[in-house]
Amino acid sequence: MSSNSQVTDAAGPSSADRASRRRWLGVLVVCIGVMMSFVNVSSTLSALSFIQQDLHISGTTLIWVSSAFPLAMVSMLMSAGTFGELYGRRRTYFAGVVLFGVGSLVAFLAGNAGVLIAGQAVMGLGAAAAMPTGLSIISNTFPDQHERVRAIGVWASTAGIGLAVGPLVSGALLDNFSWHSVYLINVVLAVVAAGLVPIFIAEGKHPGRRLDPVGIVLGTVTSAALAYAVIEGGSRGFATPSSIAAYVIVAVGLPAFVVVELRHRDPMLDLRLFRSASFAAIQLAAASAMFGFVGVSLLVILYLQRVAHLDAWSTGVHMLPWMLSFVVVSAVAARVVRAVGFAAALTAGLVLMGVGTLALLRVGIVDGYDAMWPALLALGIGSALLVGPSTAAAVNSVSSLQAGMASATVNTFRQFGAMLGTSILGTVAATRFPQNLTAELAEAGVGPGVADGVVAAAARGVRPEVPLVLRPLLDQAVPEAFTSALHLGFAVGGVVLLVAAIPTAIFVRRR
Repeated sequence: MSSNSQVTDAAGPSSADRASRRRWLGVLVVCIGVMMSFVNVSSTLSALSFIQQDLHISGTTLIWVSSAFPLAMVSMLMSAGTFGELYGRRRTYFAGVVLFGVGSLVAFLAGNAGVLIAGQAVMGLGAAAAMPTGLSIISNTFPDQHERVRAIGVWASTAGIGLAVGPLVSGALLDNFSWHSVYLINVVLAVVAAGLVPIFIAEGKHPGRRLDPVGIVLGTVTSAALAYAVIEGGSRGFATPSSIAAYVIVAVGLPAFVVVELRHRDPMLDLRLFRSASFAAIQLAAASAMFGFVGVSLLVILYLQRVAHLDAWSTGVHMLPWMLSFVVVSAVAARVVRAVGFAAALTAGLVLMGVGTLALLRVGIVDGYDAMWPALLALGIGSALLVGPSTAAAVNSVSSLQAGMASATVNTFRQFGAMLGTSILGTVAATRFPQNLTAELAEAGVGPGVADGVVAAAARGVRPEVPLVLRPLLDQAVPEAFTSALHLGFAVGGVVLLVAAIPTAIFVRRR
């Protein structure tokens, strides 16, 4: 008996260790999916200037290149989360990874802006399937809340790794190859993830979920129309026929979605979750975090490339204070939450990001990086206190059976924030720059005919062809006008982040 007991005791821990190791290997496979999404975001932002110069596209079209991915993702996130619970989390995650790889291949082969935007949209659909399903896999793999927060912290830190690796790897590629090459990164990651999914991730479903087809259609159409209205309105004007049509769809679709979801016995989105002021405030914090993360990083990259005239690799290196601090602090964010609570961590993150963004107003056209790197450090620390903890706060506020819904909800708000960041802050800079440059040229006495050509070329990222006598003037006027436009974007971003900290501090539960 004693011998058998010893064998059992010896075998037990070994079996438990193997199970634990398998769970964490599954987390790493899930992390590849989120890394792909953030690699695409940071790589595309790094490549925007190269794409614009090669394809000769306007600033408005360029906004669509960076916004198509979050637009598609926002449109399908809630639906994809439901599919994962109904038809299998592993199956849905695998499909998302494969779709992401296909979209990356389309972007790699793109010869014009239309195909590139289509590839970004396909990647967004893949990310919509992979990200909430991956979080649902983690939530159902780790029933212990403390271990779950740690696993989500690892998930969040890989987002930072993706953001840090993206500019560096894409910078090396852009300095040696065309912009197409940056999309090969995710083709490789997709192949690796697709091969590992069947080995390390177990299949799982929600045992009692029912399909909500009307809610899925209304939610998808309304989300897409709202996202389209923001992007189109910001780039072309809020009174265009297409923008007005999108507003009408939202005005009709949103109330209908609310009525359907409240009456459905098993809704795609349980709106009763939002009766909790804490849950609603968490969604606001998650959206604001990505609004600042993606929108401000876009402006910083544009400054480094257009004003400081850095190459792609050097741009990635100069972004490291933000990205590395994000990775390091994300690794310990779970401990911070355990020590101070969710409310303090999320509020501190928003305040740090807001202050860091406003500190970028000190950046000028000469020696701007001396003023920039402390601000980037604050942005990295602040965003690390938001991305992982906001996800953990949302998932831990519901039962494990609602984890997929909660993770899809927080990711929907997060990606909507990312889309708003690029569309609003990008549009602010893109529209203010030609106005500033026009005013400076007029003040210098440049005639309207010459000035119009100069402004049109500069807005497309092309070096204007002007007489030699005007070259010194342009060398000063263009970076000053562009920096002034970026300052307006920084001011808007900083105010949004600080305002979002107020309801977060008031309503988010401490534990």
